[in-house]
Parts: sequence; structure tokens; C-alpha cells
Amino acid sequence: MTELFAIEGEAKTWKEALQHTSAVLLQNKCVADDFYDSCVERELVYPTGLTEYCPVALPHTSKDHVIHQAICAMRLKEPVKFYSMEDNTKTIDVRVVLNLAFLDDSQHIEIISRIIRALKEDDFVKNLTDSPIDEFKEMVYDKFLK
Repeated sequence: MTELFAIEGEAKTWKEALQHTSAVLLQNKCVADDFYDSCVERELVYPTGLTEYCPVALPHTSKDHVIHQAICAMRLKEPVKFYSMEDNTKTIDVRVVLNLAFLDDSQHIEIISRIIRALKEDDFVKNLTDSPIDEFKEMVYDKFLK
């Protein structure tokens, strides 16, 4: 079973946003101590900002850094710049960071596919950025983990 943590907060950079989400996963014993560093290394090579659908980033790393499967969903008060997965020379303003910690690579791909499909729904995207945090968490769970 995948645990889900939902937080709201502020960050000045994408690294700071990753630091917040990684800290939640680490505090809940879902990831190893080097999870954050590994996410940053991967993000530098393979950016995860989605431009076509919604201002969302999907940072993650290999299962080698995961203890217990989880997602930390962070909604930012103000957007931060992530590099685009479609064009790593461009940045996009991201409001939602879904830091994925998975033990199964095939499940990783399935969850990312679900996320991309859901982000094509205008109502879902609007509610994702505007709803109260408990509704935000429920929406993420229902769309991506159910």
C-alpha cells in the first residue's frame, strides 16, 4: 500500500520544494537518508516539470532509496521554477509537487500515467490548486492511488 502525505508551504527554489517533500518522507521512515540528494541528481539530468497539462512536477528517484512506498504531495503558495520534462532548457512555474517514492518501477510508470491523464481534466486541475488541503489530499488519493 502507498502512503500519501499532503502539505502546503512555501519554497523559493525547486530544490527547497524537494527538500520539504523529502523531509516528510524521511520523517515518516519511507525513504533513506540519501533520498533527497538522489532526487536532486535525477532532476538535474531528467527534469520532471509538466508543461502541457498543469504546473506540476513529479520528482522521484530509484527504488534503491525507498524503504516504504509513499507520495508526498506539496501545494505551493507561490510557484517555483522547475525545468520542463519536454524541453530541459525551459522552466515552468510549478504549484504542485508530487514527490514519488516507489519500490516497483512498473507502478511508478502507472502512477505517472494516471497523473498525466488526470491533469488533462480542467476541473481537476482547478480544484487541485484551489481546494482546502484535506480535499487536495483526498483528490490526489482518489485520482492516483485508488
